[in-house]
Amino acid sequence: MATMKDAKMLGGIGAILSLLSFVPRVGTVLAIAGLVLVLVAVKYISDIVNEPKIFKDVLMAVIIEIVGVVLSFTVVFTAFLGPAFWASITRPRAVTLTVAGAGILGLVALWACLLVRAVLIKRAYERIAELTKVDLFKTTGLLYLIGAVLTIIIVGLPVTLVAKILEAVSFFSLPEAYPPVPPPPPPPPAARA
Repeated sequence: MATMKDAKMLGGIGAILSLLSFVPRVGTVLAIAGLVLVLVAVKYISDIVNEPKIFKDVLMAVIIEIVGVVLSFTVVFTAFLGPAFWASITRPRAVTLTVAGAGILGLVALWACLLVRAVLIKRAYERIAELTKVDLFKTTGLLYLIGAVLTIIIVGLPVTLVAKILEAVSFFSLPEAYPPVPPPPPPPPAARA
């Protein structure tokens, strides 16, 4: 059976691995491994606190992010292979408009998916914060949402990076057990003789 200590370690390591996505050649593999570890950690937390909706929200967020990436890639790729592109080879201005339009449409689709993803992550992390008393999860969720909103003007990328860093700190801040064990009561005052 999974413990909060397992979720703490897997989530923290997963969040750190997802930060290493920029490393040449292995970045994508590290990011995927990190994502899987975070998903497993959230599943553990969801099971421990008996709240399946937490895991469902995070899993749905990941699925929506993947759909957004595939959708935006498909829109742009189709613009290059579609009949409008091939028919416009003789007219360079039309090619530019076709590719630019597809690029904008692809980015808008990706942005919309990122917004939905961020709302789901925020909701799940707020619930984790309520149950585990690690309020840093609330801040992490809020920063993911702000980062997603601001991604359209590129300012959101550094905000999302900060959210990923706080995500690692949040997981490492989880208590070792759930519910947290209260400290023992202070000893009674010594009787005077």
